[in-house]
Order: sequence, then structure tokens, then C-alpha cells
Amino acid sequence: MRRFLRCIGLLLLISCQLVLPAQPRLHVTPSDTLCGEEAETQIRRMWDELQDSWFARIAEYQINSQISMPDVVSDSASVDSVNILRLQALLNTTVFPMVYNDEIRRYINLYTKGLKSMPLILARAQEYFPMFEETLDRYGVPLELKYLAVIESALRPDAVSRAKAKGLWQFMYGTGKLYGLEESTFVDDRFDPLKATDAAARHLYDLSEMFDGNWPLALAAYNCGPGNVVKAIKRAGGAQDFWQIYNYLPRETRGYVPAFYGAMFAMKYYRLYGLEAAVVRVEATDTLMIYKKLDFRKVSSLTGIPLDELKHYNPQYKCQIIPASSSGYALTLPAKYVPIFMSVEDSIYRMQQAEELARITLPSSGEETGAEYTLKNKYHVVKSGESLTMISRKYGTTVNRLLQLNHRKSTMIHPGERLIVGQTKVYKPVPKPAVTPSDTLKQQAPADTLAPQPLPADSAKQEVMPLP
Repeated sequence: MRRFLRCIGLLLLISCQLVLPAQPRLHVTPSDTLCGEEAETQIRRMWDELQDSWFARIAEYQINSQISMPDVVSDSASVDSVNILRLQALLNTTVFPMVYNDEIRRYINLYTKGLKSMPLILARAQEYFPMFEETLDRYGVPLELKYLAVIESALRPDAVSRAKAKGLWQFMYGTGKLYGLEESTFVDDRFDPLKATDAAARHLYDLSEMFDGNWPLALAAYNCGPGNVVKAIKRAGGAQDFWQIYNYLPRETRGYVPAFYGAMFAMKYYRLYGLEAAVVRVEATDTLMIYKKLDFRKVSSLTGIPLDELKHYNPQYKCQIIPASSSGYALTLPAKYVPIFMSVEDSIYRMQQAEELARITLPSSGEETGAEYTLKNKYHVVKSGESLTMISRKYGTTVNRLLQLNHRKSTMIHPGERLIVGQTKVYKPVPKPAVTPSDTLKQQAPADTLAPQPLPADSAKQEVMPLP
């Protein structure tokens, strides 16, 4: 039976090469291995961060969810035969061509055996995949593209890459703006699962149209941008196959499509490798519209919702604050907390307002403290056609007051003259009295020790004794 499987696998492997005759990818060069290691390192970093999340802390692992089963076959040729059979069965139901090589084997091994967070990913998939499939179907994008978020963010809506790509679908700022994902001091739509998934579906559709339905090229363009893929195609002599332009793509992108194949394989066959989804009891939620500024810390303290749980359900709010808005922002809460929140909502707003008012300090006018001041003149330059009457009305004073301020007896004025039209008080700062050591001693000494004390008799005699 094992020999039969091996023969079938080899035949399939040869057929793959016939489909892609220019694909020299059965053996990986040292530089290609380095590219794979860089992509693998980034995937491992993203998945390791998942272990620190609130989602991971409430997860319950099943007995066999963290222990991979041993390989059913030992030699690499037999492992390849099994992988090929399984991958062929999977890809027959997708728009992706059948390919199997060293790079794809590498990522199959990574996702099925090398990542401790796989049970958490499987649990997150239960939460997000139904929404992904509905959105992808709405835009006519293949449903298997849901696995792209697995390699992009490990299904973490708050994921941030070293290049500052953000969210489940790892949008860069510029691409996000093109698809309507806004960012402000308080809100980043790239972290919003619903908005980001809608934008990703539209972006993937546009990329597939750009590359005539060639989904491997569309995925490469999603990672490095369509411009880099077009350059790689030109450098490869116009080849329209991912594996033929492989060596002309950016280093990270070379591992991107193989990683997608590996993730798709693992999410389909995980049980055959002894993996099970962690049990995470995520509660039913409800969404409210918020129009006033709302601080999550106040919500947590008055409702009892853990702050980490609030952040999990509302990752788009960067500072854990919803800003005021006439159009409103969505607040997602566990359904059981909604009545509690509604009963204390007004109290939260009053508490926030009281704290803001407490931070306001009005400056002293100077008059209340009796501080000294000087008078500072306010001037006006006479323009052609102006009279003292016009100027006095402009500054809310009288002609007599203007004559008095300018030491004049005549109301005759000329263009260009500089007149005093009023005076303002400029208060001098009141210096704080310097504290001397004696003042300090007085503050510290008891009241009955501050009165003058008579000198002893001999010490008085010593003071008046003449010098020898």
C-alpha cells in the first residue's frame, strides 16, 4: 500500500511539472532558503504575540490540541506522496493551480507541526471565517481567500507589522485610505474587522482583475504591491506564472504564496496532525451607537467589563476612547452587559465632565489679589477722512476722553497721527517671599519656645567683661 501511494505521488509530482514546465522549484538554493526563513520568522513572531492576548488567556486547550501526531510515514518521499494526494484533493475545490515543491512542503510542516498557537488560530477561525466568507462572496472573491488573514495577522485584529501594516488584513496606511479606511487620533479603521474585511475583499477583486484572474499573482501583488509584480513579469520575459517570476520578486514575497498554500493545507487537514481548536467561550455581542466622548476605563469601572475584553471587541479605538461624533461610532459589548451599560451611561458622561472641569484652572485677574500694575497705552493711527468722533465710537469712548489721553485742546487731527485711544492694566507678578532658615525654625518650633528668653547671669557678665 505504501509503495502504491508513493507511485501515485510521484506521478502527480510529474504532472505538476508538466503543467508548469518552467518551474525549477523542487530543490531550494541557499538564498531561497534564507527568503523562506525571513518569512517564517515573521509568521512565528505574529503567532507568538497571539499567546499574550486576552483571547489566549480565556482559551481552554483540548487534550490533543498541542501535541502533533507522529508522521504516518517515515521517509521524505512517502511524506511527499501523502502531501501531494491531500493537496491535490484540496486544490481541486479551489481556483489555485496544483503545485508542490520544497517551499510548499516547508510551510505545510510549519503550520501542521511547528506552531504552538495553531489551536488558538483554529478557535479564532470559528469566530471570523463566517464573516469573511459572507464578505468575500459579496464581491465575487474565492472563499478560500479567507486563509490569507491567517498568514497576514494570525487572525489578530490588532496586529501591527514591523512595516506598520495593521489589522486582520495588514493594510498599509496608503492602501487603506484608497479603500476608505480612515485613521484619526482615536480611531483606525484598519483595526475594525468588518471594515477591514470589506476593504480587503474589494482590494483582492481589483488585483485579480489587474492580473486577469491569476490568483497567485494577485496574492503576490497583495503582499508587495502590483508595481513590483509587473516589474518581475517584465524581468522574467513576460512570464505570467508565479514560480517563473519567483526569483525576481522581493524576498519576503517569495515565501508568501507558499505560505498561503501551507496555511490552506493545515486549516483543512489539522485533525490528521493531532490538532484541535481551543475552546474559547466567546459570548454573544450587541452593538450600540455612541455620540459622546466615551472612555473605556470608565465603562469598565462602572459596568464590570474587563478592559481587555472591551479592547478585544473594539480594537479600532487606539486610545480606548470613542471620540464625540454627530454620526456616531459603534461600541460592541457582550450582550449581558448592554443593560448595565445603558443604566450607567449618563453617570459615565457626568463623571468624565466632572474630571475635565477639575482640570481647568482659571487665571487670576490681578484685581482680586491687589497686585501692583502699570497702564499700557493702546494706539490708533489716524486715516484719511477720520474724525475724533468716529474714532471715539470705534473704541467705545468719548471725544473728551481722547483729548484728555492725548493732552490736546483742539479736535483737529491729521492723517498719520498716532493717538492714544485707551489704556489697559498690566499686573506685576507678586513675588513669593523667600523662606529663611529662621522662618523654617519658627515653623518647626513650638509656640512657647518663640518668646525671648533671658540670658543666664554668668553669660551676661561675660558679655560686659572688658577685654584684657
